[in-house]
Amino acid sequence: MTQVSSARIPLRQIMALLLTAALTLSLSVVLTVTSTKDAAALCSANRFNGTWRSSDARLKRIDVWQGEDCHLYARAWDVCEHDSSRICSWGNRRMGDSPEPNFQFVGYNWSNANEVLHLRMQSDRSRISVWDSTDYNNGKKVSFTVTMYKSR
Repeated sequence: MTQVSSARIPLRQIMALLLTAALTLSLSVVLTVTSTKDAAALCSANRFNGTWRSSDARLKRIDVWQGEDCHLYARAWDVCEHDSSRICSWGNRRMGDSPEPNFQFVGYNWSNANEVLHLRMQSDRSRISVWDSTDYNNGKKVSFTVTMYKSR
């Protein structure tokens, strides 16, 4: 009988080990799903998201949204070069990461210049101040600031 009871001890240990592993795996899955949902909620809560407009023809509109990777993306618009009755998109760009929560930047590379938009969220969260800095290949530098308001 000693042999039979010693055979049961390893079986009990194996069953306890399997049960512990199953519980650990279940808990890990629950925590991962919860963390993913929390991350998605944080991702969509950015106050820059939306359409920002100004009355300045040099920078009429900026669309800001959060990608699936939780990074901010932007599309800037200004008056079209050949048709001033329309606005034209500059194209989509990923915004630069900034340690300051109220500050973002996005860069555009043109055939004759490099342009960077510096977006600073104002304290009332309904407007942003955009400093546009353009360095032309011929050495000329142009900068200006535009106040933009969030479309409702």
